[in-house]
Formats: sequence, C-alpha cells, structure tokens
Amino acid sequence: MLRTPPPFNLPDLASSLSKLPGVGPATAAALAAKGLRTWGDALFFLPLRYEDRREPTPIAALQAGRLAVVEGRLFSSGAYGRQGKVWRMVVEDGSGRLTCLWFRFSKPRLEAFAKGQEVFVVGEPAEAKDGGWQMAHPEVYPAEQIQAGQGAVGSIAPVYPGLDGVRPGSARKFMAALIKKVAPAIEDPLLGVLPREIYPFSAGEALGRAHLPPLESRPEDLDPLEAGWRRVLAINELFYFELGLALKRRRRESLGGRGLSGGEEMLRRFLASLPFALTPGQKQALRDIQADLAAQRPMGRLLMGDVGTGKTVVAAAAAVLAAGAGAQAAIMAPTEVLARQHQATLQGMLQPLGLEVALATGSQNGQAREAARQAMAGGTALLVGTHALIAGGAEFRDLGLVIIDEQHRFGVHQRLKLVSKGGEPHLLVLSATPIPRTLALALAGHLEISDLPERPGNRDPVATRLVAYEQRREAVEAMAGALRRGEQVYVICPLVEASQSLDAQDVITTQRNLAAYFPDYQVGLLHGRLSADEQEAALEAFKQGRVRVLCATTVVEVGVDVPEATLMVVLAAERFGLSQLHQLRGRVGRGAKPGQCLLVAGPNPGDLGLERLRALQATDDGRQVAEADLMLRGPGEALGARQSGLPPFKVARWSLDAGLVPALREAIAALMAEDPPLAGPAHAALREEAVRRWGRRLGLVEAG
Repeated sequence: MLRTPPPFNLPDLASSLSKLPGVGPATAAALAAKGLRTWGDALFFLPLRYEDRREPTPIAALQAGRLAVVEGRLFSSGAYGRQGKVWRMVVEDGSGRLTCLWFRFSKPRLEAFAKGQEVFVVGEPAEAKDGGWQMAHPEVYPAEQIQAGQGAVGSIAPVYPGLDGVRPGSARKFMAALIKKVAPAIEDPLLGVLPREIYPFSAGEALGRAHLPPLESRPEDLDPLEAGWRRVLAINELFYFELGLALKRRRRESLGGRGLSGGEEMLRRFLASLPFALTPGQKQALRDIQADLAAQRPMGRLLMGDVGTGKTVVAAAAAVLAAGAGAQAAIMAPTEVLARQHQATLQGMLQPLGLEVALATGSQNGQAREAARQAMAGGTALLVGTHALIAGGAEFRDLGLVIIDEQHRFGVHQRLKLVSKGGEPHLLVLSATPIPRTLALALAGHLEISDLPERPGNRDPVATRLVAYEQRREAVEAMAGALRRGEQVYVICPLVEASQSLDAQDVITTQRNLAAYFPDYQVGLLHGRLSADEQEAALEAFKQGRVRVLCATTVVEVGVDVPEATLMVVLAAERFGLSQLHQLRGRVGRGAKPGQCLLVAGPNPGDLGLERLRALQATDDGRQVAEADLMLRGPGEALGARQSGLPPFKVARWSLDAGLVPALREAIAALMAEDPPLAGPAHAALREEAVRRWGRRLGLVEAG
C-alpha cells in the first residue's frame, strides 16, 4: 500500500503527537485509535461543531437545549436531598433564577464557591418542573477567573469528535497548541494563483479559523459544512489532485507512441460476424478508439456504460484492431470468475477470425501457468487474466493495447505495472459501474471519456421491489413460483460464514436451509473462498441448468450471463452499495423472460438504509443510481466498491465539492498554457507540491 504523504510540505508534520503538551500515553493511544499519530494527521482532526460562548445570556432569555453562558450571583450552594448525593447551586442575574445540579461531583471544588459570589455558568438549559430553568452538570467558573482571561468563556469553543478517556477541554488545549505551532509555518503557493473570490486566504489561515475561530466569526463561519475555511481546504486538496492528473495527461501526450493501424479489414469481418448491430453509442466509441489507436501517442480512454450497454463487444473490437496491426492485447479482470467468462466469450467472438484468446490466472497449476507465459511471449493475440498478467516472469512479445475491466477495483500502481509490460501501449479502461459525470471527470481527468448511453435491443428493465424483513416469506414464495416455471434464481448474501459481530445472512447457512426447503431442486453455492476450479464448476452447473438456485456472494456482481435466471433475491440488501445492487440485478432478465429483483431488508436496516433501497426501487437508470449513492453514502459506494482507489481527501467531499472541479481545471489549463512545464518561479512550487502529494499514486514518480 502506498503511504500517504503529509498534507503539507513541513517537516514538523511528521512529529509524534506525544510531543504536544497535554498528550500523554493514554491520550496518544486514544488519538491513535482514531488513526491520528502525527501532527500532520491531527491537523484534520476537525471540529464537529462549535459552542458560541462569546456573550452571556440573561436567564429570562434562555432556550432549552441551546448552550448558553450565564453570568450571575450565587444565591445558594450546597448538598441537596436526604443523603446529600446531589449538589445544587442557584444563580440569579436580575432577570431570573437558574438551578444547577450535579449528580457526580468533586465536593471540595464545589464547596469552594460561596453564597453571594459572582460566577459564570456554561451548559445546556432545560425547563424545570416548577417552570424555571435548570442545568445538569454545567461548567462553573469564578468571575475573577474569567476576567483574568479564562478561555472557556468569552470565546468560541470547538467541539471535537469524542476520544475515549480524554476530556473535551483537554482536546481543545492540545489542538490549540498544535495549530499555534504549525499553521503560521505552512507555505501556500496556491494563494494568489486562484482568484480571491475562490481562494480568499491560505490553507494555514484556514486551519487556524477551523480550530481557533476568531471572535468576529459569523454564524456561517461556524457551520463546518458551509464555512469558508472548509472551502479553502477542499479547494487546496482538489487543486493539487487535478494538477497531478493534468501533469499525468501531459506526460502521456508527450510520449512517442506506436500507431496501431492496418486492422480495418479484420474489424469489418468481426463486425459482420456479430449477430446484432452496434448501438450508436458503441459505434461512436469504436470510432474514437480507432482514431486513438492510429495516433502516434498512447491512447488513454475511459469507456463508461450502464449494465448491458455492451462494453465487452467494444473492447473486443479494440483488441481486433490491435491484432490486425500485428500487436497483442491484454484484458485484466478483477476476479477469476470474470476472467474465465471473458475468455470464453471472447474466444467465441474472435475464433472465426483465426485469433487465439489465452487465459492467465493466479490459480493455474504449473503446466497451465507455463502455457500462459508461452502465449504471452509467443505473441498470442489476446491475453485475458487477473493479477497474473502483472506477475513476475510475465513478459509479452509485443503488447500494444491494455484493457482494464472494472477499472475502479484496481489501484493506479497495478494499472501502471501492466502498462509497463509493453513499453507505452494504448490504454482502455472500462467502468462496469456508471459514474456520475462530474465524478468521472474529476477522477479520470487524464483520460478521454466515451459514453455508452443505450442498451442493445429492447431489454425490459428489471422489476425491483423492496421487501421488509417481516415479509421475507414473500421472497421464498417468489422463488417457488420461478422454479415451477422452469426458471433459475440467484440468492445473494453479504457474508460467507455466520459472524458473531454482524447480524446478517451468510451464504453457507442460507444454501443449507434452501436446499432443505427445496429438496426437489439442486441449490448451488458460490463464494470467493472456494478454489478457482470449485467456483468455475458451481457457475458452470448453474449455466447448464443443473443447479436451479445459486446462493452466492457478490462474486457474481458483473459479467455472469445466465439467460434463464429471472429472479434475484438479495438478503440484508442495505449492506450493499446502491451501484453494487444495480450491478447485481443486471444479472437477471438477460434472456427472453423479464427479470425481477427482491431487495430483502435486514432486521435493523436503519432510516438511511431504507432510503437508499427506495432510491434503487425507483429507477433502473444506472447514472441516477450512482448519483443517489454519491449523495447518500459517498463516492466509494458510487463506484461500487469501498476500496475504490479514490483520492484520500481529508476535507473535500465529492457530494459537496465536485462542482468546484470545472473552474479548477480551467485555472490549471490556463497555467499550463502560459507555462507548459510549470517551471517558472510562480509555478514551480505548484508542480513540486502536486508531485509530492500525488507523484506515487498517479505514477508521476516511481513508487517506493
């Protein structure tokens, strides 16, 4: 795994948090449990909210549940109740009286306050039974202490996420110490480069405003989502990421590439052999790819499309063009199940042209592995495989085109490793999950984008229905109906085996229970812990119809094509990402009969879980599904996988900030038009910072 560099180019940010005053071993352990070990980590331990303690509030003007500072005179103070287990203070300020109660307290501390003393009290008021106001466990300070500069009153106090065993006041103190040490020393070469209305102050000042808000702060400055400091920090992150992408794109465009031309006749024969006509979107994408391959620079293109829009046939056509030009192509898939299916499908497509398709997977035995290596070295037209394509000893004779399927499941360094097998081959990446276009532009800024908006043929959308946990019997009845009609069923579970920590269905128990319930039908089992041969056998039995119900995990998410499968039942559906569920339901209804997907909620799906499932039920449009996932759960799910290779931003959020990207890209384009190598004194620091932050992740420098 690539290590994330410090957020700013400041050596002190590598210092241990234990070097801060007030951070002892216990506090350091609590911070480490949150993933915070260095000063750089803690800079982005940002407040959840703020307590406005600037001005006292008259007791008569208090509002229930709203934190307030009360300045008044102590009317009474002492133990309360028969056994004296409660301490009660009554404070008056001329407008009313406030009762303060402590059920856990330090008696010597509270005894130090005397009747008639001027005090400040800080807490959340609630209405008392007698109609007055009371506070439970408020902070209380002698007035002379506040007048001497006690920061708990007359200030704006940040409220940080909870740390086990660490008092909120302690967190405020060590964070204030950190910011005072670090923020003024952060250099920000971006300040002055972007228009002031976009980037009004430096990142160091933004951090200062976040952790030590000035007394003149307005209400919007104290909203962690709307504050100007958050926008500055988000722009800082997005700018350098986009600049890294721009540098990557410029590097690719400056490379001398090998044009792949001469495959037009083979492409014509390939298209004529297909039993269907390409959609307009497929035709346009193929024209774009053909032009890219013929150019004297490496292609870099992202092919996006919804479930069933025909990305595989476009990829096959690209491989045909490469073969017609005398070069090899390689397709890397994320799972062996998908790699084997691709190999079988593509072999059927390309065999009439006399082209061979070889398979390379990690589970192959010695003989099969050697055959795969010989196919690479011997010039076989198309190699389909998993990570075995980038393993040591895998060498191609003449790799001219690299195709990455489900690009979001591979890290950048893995893609670079495959590309390096062929010098500077052309690159085509496929997105099996539709991505919101703003997100695609931001994440794939170094690639051209081709979209496949139409589905081939007139396939009906999959009817999707949410089933409450209490009505899950409906799913069993739907399965029985499908089996009586001679159809096949998928049952998808979130877990392989039962878990003590997660209350969710596991595939092993589900398969055993369904096999007992449907004794007249064979119920299969498929999950990632099975060997490659076992997975292939389970899938083949389902394809051939011997297995009528297949209980599986998300290993069947993409690529699996069984025309007689018409029903998919997803158990504990709220545990999956929306785009992942959209991919799953795309496995049914691929034949002559329409498909149905039942989303069975778990026993405790939560409001957000149900909202997400209703969003999926409402649309069959993958782009709308991805937009909903982006807004409801974040970009990792919008791309269909938690480990999606997304930039590790601390502040920027795609759901909030993707709209900033076009303006940043325009600014970067203007900078690079003025100074293409970004070597001038005003620009070199920007380039160096982009390379420092993103060089290894984007392949701008060698990963170490």
